[in-house]
Amino acid sequence: MRRRLLVIVIGLVAGLVAALGLPLAVAGADQASQELFISRADDTARFADVAEAALSTGRTRRLTADLLRYDALYDTPVMVVNSDGQVVASSREGMSPEQDEVRLPLLRGLAGRPPQRPHVLWPWDDRPYVVVEPVVRDGRVLGAAVTISPTDRARDEVAGRLAYLALGGVVALLVVALAVAVPVVRWVLRPVHELDEAAHAVGSGRHTAHVSDRTGPPELRRLAASFNVMADGVAAAVLKQQAFVAQASHQLRNPLTALRLRVENAESTISDPHGREELRLALEEADRLGESVDALLQLARAESTHEEPGPLDVSAAVHRRAVAWRAAYDSSATPLAVDVPEGLTVTGVPDLLDHALDALLDNALKFGQGSPVEVTARLRGEAVEIRVRDGGPGLPAGELARAGDRFWRSPRHQNVPGTGLGLAITRTLAERSGGSMTLATARPHGLEVLLTLPVSGAPSGTSAPRPGAAPAGTS
Repeated sequence: MRRRLLVIVIGLVAGLVAALGLPLAVAGADQASQELFISRADDTARFADVAEAALSTGRTRRLTADLLRYDALYDTPVMVVNSDGQVVASSREGMSPEQDEVRLPLLRGLAGRPPQRPHVLWPWDDRPYVVVEPVVRDGRVLGAAVTISPTDRARDEVAGRLAYLALGGVVALLVVALAVAVPVVRWVLRPVHELDEAAHAVGSGRHTAHVSDRTGPPELRRLAASFNVMADGVAAAVLKQQAFVAQASHQLRNPLTALRLRVENAESTISDPHGREELRLALEEADRLGESVDALLQLARAESTHEEPGPLDVSAAVHRRAVAWRAAYDSSATPLAVDVPEGLTVTGVPDLLDHALDALLDNALKFGQGSPVEVTARLRGEAVEIRVRDGGPGLPAGELARAGDRFWRSPRHQNVPGTGLGLAITRTLAERSGGSMTLATARPHGLEVLLTLPVSGAPSGTSAPRPGAAPAGTS
């Protein structure tokens, strides 16, 4: 937008400079034309005076000598014709009054009319300057003196003036662009850039982002003020929602704990096998509900966290979580491979990597159907990409877009234990850290979750797998 606005403003300034420069260019060419015409008109009038005696007496030797000297000095052909249009003296052989550029001016001169200035001189117009002065005696036209002036030198002068004028216009355009256009465009667009950054901040979860409403045009200041009011409203609504979720989860946790204890205590009073089975199912439901309450609390804390992102050791976190999950993977005979170079450090909120890896490894174990699971991390420019890939059935394209939404679960996985909040919490923590989480179909099949986080330090070491994080549970 800045470039487009600059192009428009500079285009308008260029149009203004051209509008001012065009009359100056015309005036400069007109002045050079007038100077050449006056000079040649004076010379032609002098030749007309000299030619009067020659035409009256028929003696043209002295006149011819004058014409030759003038031509040699100024490189300007000159001829004198009588009233019948016949050449009586000339500075060069072969000069004819029938030349295209001479015919009309000569007819006016033989009619007794004073000389008229020819065309305006321009660098691209190489026509000669023809000036005709009638030779008159006692009111009778005896003939005419004709000068045919080349315009090379005059056109070079006009070209020089135009070049200086163009250079001055370019300099003026640059000065105006740097001194006026750029500051004005920056002043106009500063609120727009601030609004854009604030809108992205609100979209990434920083609902308290504000913009200054003291700079820029009045319309943009009003827009900035309206945006701040809207951001405050969004922040208030989100805070109320987060407070409700946190309070409701806290309020539910204690009654759930008490309810589970009561159900467990009732087990000793029930001897009927059917009743004991119902009791077991009730305990499972209580546990599932407790997991949902705990997940809601985690989500509320993730969305309302005010902790500043700091450096997190990717290598150590992946190794730590791989060791923690090794027993679960071994018990289900699911291979787990880790390939993370030493020294990878990202910027993120506390517990981001631990929670994200737990959620992703849990999902891969539950939904990968025993296929190998691979955890890798690589530096890509200014970010670190952490990938968790399994070889299971994966998700259809239509479900990939919804995976990661709160409480969403694939219809095929409704009977698998879980809350549907693990990926949602991971995505929230990643975005709070300035990163992102995306899901894609692995090749040839399976699911790949990509966690992209801003790098905090340069990697060191090699990309060989850590000895402690070697594939677990491989057969």
